[in-house]
Amino acid sequence: MDTYETITLETIASVGRVSLNRPARLNAINVRMGYELLDALAKLEEDSAVRAIILTGVGRSFCSGDDLSGLESEGFARSTGPDEVKNYVHAPYRWTVVVNAIRRLPKPVIAAVRGHAHGAGLNLAMAADLRIASETANFAIPFVKWAMATGVNQLHYTLPLGIVMEMAFTGDSIDAARAERLGMVNRVVADADLEAASMEFAGRLANGPTRSIGLTKAAIHKSWLSDLDEAFDFQAVAQTFAGQTDDRQEGRKAFQEKRAPHYTGH
Repeated sequence: MDTYETITLETIASVGRVSLNRPARLNAINVRMGYELLDALAKLEEDSAVRAIILTGVGRSFCSGDDLSGLESEGFARSTGPDEVKNYVHAPYRWTVVVNAIRRLPKPVIAAVRGHAHGAGLNLAMAADLRIASETANFAIPFVKWAMATGVNQLHYTLPLGIVMEMAFTGDSIDAARAERLGMVNRVVADADLEAASMEFAGRLANGPTRSIGLTKAAIHKSWLSDLDEAFDFQAVAQTFAGQTDDRQEGRKAFQEKRAPHYTGH
């Protein structure tokens, strides 16, 4: 895609920033946004100068979820095949596909969350590797309020079963302070500090050994629900490939010379 209508994409030094940009709809996701997010993530993955990514939202909300007033957008058709499960999970614009793209992206992704992270928006936030929340952030699985059903929303990686059931059965939101206590977010900052805090964190990661971080990310995701032997196997694979990078040689040299390493991401 040459132009975006529902997101913005910018590169600041070695940090890429994707911003959901439908503030009048609280950045609700429609078909076009799904395609645009996937396109932007692919560009950031291919850009070797980008070594960390921020996902955020324009305005007072991160993302309020699927646009229940209508997912369709001009020039971007919604899947209407007979397999409803396939349409929901595997349609090429769905947030589920975006979640998988984020999790497979071999670079660190930080979600900078202000305001609503509800439904599909919660899933986008939880897909990121790290989450920095504004004090205004709130997280919810609101489907029951409209007699809709839901599943784990990736929360089984983070929360106890009882908390997930509470969120799913009531639709009530969790504020930023409680989310931090529960481990859903890495840190909470003042609303005015969200951009600076997320950029500072992303900059720190962008100066790290990018390929080693990507290999570590893949190994953690692959082994999170595996048995211990399989988890160690994934760890060994990551370690082996990381040992072949230029940054690993720099890390070894810096250790021997008792100085700070200078990583290039290669």
